[in-house]
Amino acid sequence: MKKVILFLVCCTGLFAGSIRLYNDSPYKLRAVIRGADGTYLGEMVILPEHFNTWSDFYSSFGPGGQQYTESPNRTLTPYTVYWYCLDGDAYGIVTNVATGSAVLAESAEGLKMCKPSKKKGKSPYGPHEDDEQLHQQNEAKAP
Repeated sequence: MKKVILFLVCCTGLFAGSIRLYNDSPYKLRAVIRGADGTYLGEMVILPEHFNTWSDFYSSFGPGGQQYTESPNRTLTPYTVYWYCLDGDAYGIVTNVATGSAVLAESAEGLKMCKPSKKKGKSPYGPHEDDEQLHQQNEAKAP
């Protein structure tokens, strides 16, 4: 019985201050995590159909992540997760996220759409029928 209780106590420590972020969208998204008081806690970019675990255990997890120790009595939960497209547009928001929860991008409230990226450059398969590159080549060859 003591082993079972010890196991349960150890397992709950694994999820202390962490949330599982699932990007179940077709877009590459940036997840920004904020505390209940709006404090910035961290962020990460997650590829489409991938997941990652964010934890407040790491003091510098994500760009600009900081350990907020100046006010240890304030609560940071429930968390709020803001999902952003890589161009900076808002994708969605998930509020009241409890510690140890899984957060899905498609379950967020918001537009849940990103602008398609316009890729300029040469295709590895050569010019396409609609490419300016092909039209320029044809005009140069014409007598």
